[in-house]
Amino acid sequence: MNILLVEDDPGIGRFVTKGLTAEGWNVHWLRQGETAVACAGDGDYSAIILDLMLSDCDGYQLARQIREAGISRPILMLTARDSLEEKLEGFRSGADDYVTKPFAFEELMARLKVLARRGPSAQQEKLVITIGDLHIDLLAHEVRMAGQPVELTKREYDLLLYLARCGGRAVSRERILQNAWGATIEVTPNAVDVYVGYIRKKLQALAASPTIKTVRGVGFRLTE
Repeated sequence: MNILLVEDDPGIGRFVTKGLTAEGWNVHWLRQGETAVACAGDGDYSAIILDLMLSDCDGYQLARQIREAGISRPILMLTARDSLEEKLEGFRSGADDYVTKPFAFEELMARLKVLARRGPSAQQEKLVITIGDLHIDLLAHEVRMAGQPVELTKREYDLLLYLARCGGRAVSRERILQNAWGATIEVTPNAVDVYVGYIRKKLQALAASPTIKTVRGVGFRLTE
């Protein structure tokens, strides 16, 4: 599952990102809220973790803007404010749940799992994604091209799955790093090109569609 984390505290951001990544979740971490609305609408997120006290904007207002933009993904507010009125204001702003700092990671995980199960992205998730001759079975963790199995490493599978979920939209290398593999210091944007090359060779060997196109100045997209 993919999580959008909007948190300007580097310690908490690293803590949450590391923990969720270890659980197999992909985390896109934004340090500021200025691009959060656009990002929330663009990405395939199971939930949004939103810090209430951001340095560049008000968390309440940001939650309202997300809802006004027609984005219905579950929002979990993360904050040190723990008064009843502040919690109620959070819910009025569009939050679905509220966790106060300091918090146990196990509690955060439990609340996220509940939100992800009942959120719109969970309801709409397909068990098999089909694009042209490409079939990705999420339960079996299996990829087939024109009926033939495609052997992929985990990193290749995660990259191809993310591109497939983007529905033909062009995505940048940085967005692929964050959403396909999660925040990590082990992978650079240049590695995206390398793994795209690996996947292209495997798909093209079966002489079928779709293919991964390079979009100059942007990144990559999966297209028939």
